[in-house]
Amino acid sequence: MVKVRVPASTSNLGAGFDTFGLALQLYLTVEMAVAKDFQIEVVGTETGGIATDESNLIHLAAQEIYLKAGIPIPPLHIKLKNDIPLSRGLGSSGAATTAGLVCANQLAGQKLSEPEILSLANQFEGHPENAAAALFGGLTVNCVDGNDIISEKIAVDKDLQTVLLIPEITISTDEARTVLPKTVQHADAVHNVQRSALLCHAFLTRDYRNLRQAMQDRLHQPFRKQLIPGYDNFEKTAYENGALGVCISGSGSTILCFTLGDGTDLRDSLQERAQQLNLQAATIVAGIENEGVRFIAPPKLGSV
Repeated sequence: MVKVRVPASTSNLGAGFDTFGLALQLYLTVEMAVAKDFQIEVVGTETGGIATDESNLIHLAAQEIYLKAGIPIPPLHIKLKNDIPLSRGLGSSGAATTAGLVCANQLAGQKLSEPEILSLANQFEGHPENAAAALFGGLTVNCVDGNDIISEKIAVDKDLQTVLLIPEITISTDEARTVLPKTVQHADAVHNVQRSALLCHAFLTRDYRNLRQAMQDRLHQPFRKQLIPGYDNFEKTAYENGALGVCISGSGSTILCFTLGDGTDLRDSLQERAQQLNLQAATIVAGIENEGVRFIAPPKLGSV
């Protein structure tokens, strides 16, 4: 039996579309063991919509490990505790894919390397940044080069916090991609390249004076924010209450804000604005996870 804890993640961070992934201190915990019969158990705060049959994403990812290793796929007993909101742009599918791949790889005798696991995760996700953040933690900078994934990690300042406004609105990645234009202007591409470089500098130097400018985007947020009621109001409120930078988390619907300190005033201001706009939403403060996927000492199944 193997047990892992996998962090949630946010991606893009404004201008870094399909490039940046950042691990957050919200978690999916998974136990997996070879058993006589297939079984999936689900507990935790975010369980609605998680499949308990063989279509479960953790199970599908685990099967891929055995196929790649040339080992017969055994019946698996999987128990998961999920606290990552689903279809909210917080990397729930990336965490599930990573958990399935890492657990099965351990059970199969560590047949695949980390780069091979990330490449498999990219095949499942269609983009590498959430899985990379889940695997490695911190801020990951990701580049797809044919079948290879280059992923470099930047350890993040422990004082930097995120404040998340999580509407009760689900947005699938596929839905969020359908609203994007098929072509972009050269000036818009240059705009994003400049700001992505500026964001890397901010995180490397831990100097956040330019973070607001670094997170300005022209490739996806102007189109995706139409799917999130009140986005412009929330962004304005966040900056008026001290946010260092604001963006759509992944494909949405979560709105992410960076802050130094405990983040409670910013959280409360966003919650108040949500109430004024009659938007059902949770607001939480989440730290940044620098470690990534973590193996936990193996207790008995059922004690997640």
